Amino acid sequence: MNQIKSISINLLIPFFISLIFGIMIVYSEKIPSVLFNLAPYIFYTLVALTLWVSWHFNRNRFIFIILPLLFIHLGFEYLSAQKASLLFKYISILYPLHILVFLLFKERGLFSFWGILKIIFFIFEISLVLYLIYNPLELINNYIKIKLFAINLYPLNDLSLAISIFTFFVITALVLFGKYLLYSASFLILLLNFELGLYFLKTPFATQIAFLSITVIIFTLLIRESYRLAFYDELTNLPGRRALVEDMAKLGRKYTLAMCDIDHFKKFNDTYGHDTGDEVLKMVASKLAEVSGGGKAYRYGGEEFTILFPSKDLEQSFMFVDVLRQNISTAAFTVRGKKTSKKIYVNISAGVVQNSSKDKNPFAVMKRADNALYKAKKAGRNIVIQA
Repeated sequence: MNQIKSISINLLIPFFISLIFGIMIVYSEKIPSVLFNLAPYIFYTLVALTLWVSWHFNRNRFIFIILPLLFIHLGFEYLSAQKASLLFKYISILYPLHILVFLLFKERGLFSFWGILKIIFFIFEISLVLYLIYNPLELINNYIKIKLFAINLYPLNDLSLAISIFTFFVITALVLFGKYLLYSASFLILLLNFELGLYFLKTPFATQIAFLSITVIIFTLLIRESYRLAFYDELTNLPGRRALVEDMAKLGRKYTLAMCDIDHFKKFNDTYGHDTGDEVLKMVASKLAEVSGGGKAYRYGGEEFTILFPSKDLEQSFMFVDVLRQNISTAAFTVRGKKTSKKIYVNISAGVVQNSSKDKNPFAVMKRADNALYKAKKAGRNIVIQA
């Protein structure tokens, strides 16, 4: 999947969720009020589900994003008007930065060293906000009132607006450069939801629906992340063997399958080290992911890859795989040492077969493709053989 398509998909999913909830606010008069009355209960239910699934799958980033939202929601519900107003001021400044910090933090075990640092940081944030709510400091409130812009976006203050703009541009840069894309795209829309929810504070149900929208985005992201962990290879970002088995079960009457293998990969690993070997695997995977003809590449295991071509015959698939082989063989890979660097070239061999009436299942086709791959290795490597 190319970068633009990947960015678009990752942005459209949370945007579509936000759009649905936005339409609910715009047409609130035409929607039964019972749905809006249920919004807090749906919010609490989704928060509980997110916390449970996050804990179960050790995805603690979601815990640290959803818990502050829960506390803010409870604060708006149960604090006095004066204290809720102070809470509004502080979280409008802190939560955008909180989102950015926990986007950049890598996933670690909750009770690892870095996990404990996250917990300490989180407790400090909560304690600071609570202290300032019950013990307002005039100096801090004066800073919050600083005028930075000519426009007035009340009830948002200029400082919170400046921080939100900064956070928005940082996350946008991460999205455009494809960094943490699964997360950064959703966090970008999440940030917009949060700011709009605060800006339309006085619009009936707007803040509650904005918070519910954020929770749905987070829960959807958690499900997508769980799917990625189950079906995608962590190193190469290609679908893994489990995804291959699932997709083979959906194949029609006509398809072609290719088994590909990096030539002399063990020797390469022994010479340059496993870290460089991992980079080679990523490079080859990125080339295989660009396969034409409706093909889809998978990491089968180690240095071996599989490509499925649904509804394609042998001649067509052979051509697409051979183009990949040529592209990989001409792509220079730079190995960097302490003082010098040198360019090397990596080759692949492949075996391509089409299913026939004699094959009992796709695994029999895969076995024949593996035999064709073995013949390609015996024939001198850097070659594609069709059986």
